[in-house]
Amino acid sequence: MNDIFSQKKMISFTEAKKTILEAVHPVEAVSLRFHKARKLFLAENIIADENVPSFHNSAMDGFAVHSEDVNIVPVDLKISGEISAGNVLESELRRGEAMAIFTGAKIPLGCDAVVQQEWTENTDNMTVKILRTVQPRQNVRFAGEDIPKGEVVLCKGQQLHAAEIGVLASLGKIHVRVYRPLRVAILSTGNELVNIDEEVRDGKIRNSNEFVLEAMLRENNCGVVNLGIANDAIDELQSKISEGLNYDVCITSGGVSVGKYDLVEETLRERGVEIIFSGVNIKPGKPFLFGLYHSKPVFGLPGNPVSAMMTFLQFIKPALLKMQGSICSKYALRNTLNAVMKNAYQKNDTKRHFVRGIVENNNGTLVVRTFENQSSNALSSMVKANCFVIIPENVQHARIGESVEVEML
Repeated sequence: MNDIFSQKKMISFTEAKKTILEAVHPVEAVSLRFHKARKLFLAENIIADENVPSFHNSAMDGFAVHSEDVNIVPVDLKISGEISAGNVLESELRRGEAMAIFTGAKIPLGCDAVVQQEWTENTDNMTVKILRTVQPRQNVRFAGEDIPKGEVVLCKGQQLHAAEIGVLASLGKIHVRVYRPLRVAILSTGNELVNIDEEVRDGKIRNSNEFVLEAMLRENNCGVVNLGIANDAIDELQSKISEGLNYDVCITSGGVSVGKYDLVEETLRERGVEIIFSGVNIKPGKPFLFGLYHSKPVFGLPGNPVSAMMTFLQFIKPALLKMQGSICSKYALRNTLNAVMKNAYQKNDTKRHFVRGIVENNNGTLVVRTFENQSSNALSSMVKANCFVIIPENVQHARIGESVEVEML
């Protein structure tokens, strides 16, 4: 059977990715309590309204001193008081004296250094023997040392993880503006599919794409609306796809090739989806489809599970990041490096190949081994692989010992 895709000009990988990213835009921003905004992206810059810390404090348990008093050691100093964390001693530290101080406690006036407890001997409650010298500012955390007032501490488009949540808490930023979570509809298509709890009869396969897509979407902090399975029938596809088009993104898998029962593209057009492109010059994942429905992206993934995963990672994940408000450098970034081929790879077409493989460190040199079985239905290979080896369109051979680009998974 002739490959109909080869009879028309397919869009290149680079053009496909560029087209998608230019077509999608961030969703609207909402105000949330900061601790409920984890993994969302900021829709505003966060500017410090105060210093953090707000006062000079001790970085050690020890004794607050005038550094000049301990230029020559050992030296005995009179203990004039004690300051614990959370308490303030209003009296000023006089020359020739020391104050016992604990980590986080406010530094008394006159103090410019703290001698840590391990460098002292305290034989009574009246005096302390200082055994080592300290420099001015040593063991003191100064006001604004972590975050100075007026600083842009978190940027618009930055994702909120545990550290960012902690910074917001330290600044008292109770509410923040973030881009709202996405809701994504997924639909698996094909007469051959059965649910995972059903008996697999001759000619049938279990629907793994449903769970692969849902897992990848949840890993990317998306809400998932699972529309289940649609058989290769126009009326059933129309009903399911119409429902899926109500959400921020609609993703189908299967039914986007060129066979008699590949009806997804036709159904999408009938439902009012503008098909931007259908078919990308890549392997695996050639039948990948992208369209727009009232500015909302619609993606048609191939049914083979490796093709579905690969096209999700290359095209859909960057689009989701942009829609979630991620700064450009984040969603455009590819985690790539160079490695030396341990085995040869040859192709006989002009597609860009994404070859599953394993990168290893061999005595300081990164080497990569590709799998013999590169079938697009061999889902177990995605469990074993830790990278894609990128074989560009104009390259036919990757020989043993040659350096190649690999994209880490």
